Amino acid sequence: MLTDRGRQAESDGGDESDAWSPSDDAEDTATDGETAELPRRTKSPTHPSNAIAGQLAAGDPTSFEELYDLMSDRLFRVALRMLDDFHEAQDAVQQAFLELARTDNRPTDGSSLEAWLFTSVRFNCLDTRRYRGRRPSIPFSQVPERRGDVPDYDLGFDPQLEAALKLLTPDQRLVLHLKHVEELDGNQIAEIMDSSRTAVYAMAARAERRVRHYLEHSSRTKRS
Repeated sequence: MLTDRGRQAESDGGDESDAWSPSDDAEDTATDGETAELPRRTKSPTHPSNAIAGQLAAGDPTSFEELYDLMSDRLFRVALRMLDDFHEAQDAVQQAFLELARTDNRPTDGSSLEAWLFTSVRFNCLDTRRYRGRRPSIPFSQVPERRGDVPDYDLGFDPQLEAALKLLTPDQRLVLHLKHVEELDGNQIAEIMDSSRTAVYAMAARAERRVRHYLEHSSRTKRS
């Protein structure tokens, strides 16, 4: 359990090696051999190891610090994408680590631990959006110049692709971010989104198709 609000984040134990291969009953998946890779600006993330997860589950404080250094910027990007508010995004990440510190049932493998943290951040962001209006919000675009200890604002994709993402629903944007920037597998994303793998496959395929159409149209417009 993530918190007493009843959040669950347990892996379904699927095979990660083909986690993005469409299942037999998946709808709207990519066809005709089209690739679904989207250009990004960030380097491949480093995922938590099973060793870190095991040490954390055993109560090793140094592993918690190592996990924070490894994951905080990645979680911040997701929170900022969901909230479009610098301070609220920071709060969502801090709350996720507080929840992890307080729980007695910590994941014991790296993949589940990674999904646990992203799930916690997503729920924290949903809670923040639900209760907005009680205090002023600072739009992401108006955040002052960052200090050295502030996570980078780069959300992972190039500006043209970010423009295409604005055509998508918030959940579609989040799924593409988790897949292409954070490089999570289908099992993890289904867990984070509180959905099935089939639904995640379909959502990602529809979003990728819409993004490709936007980029193709923009390219033709520039050539004309």
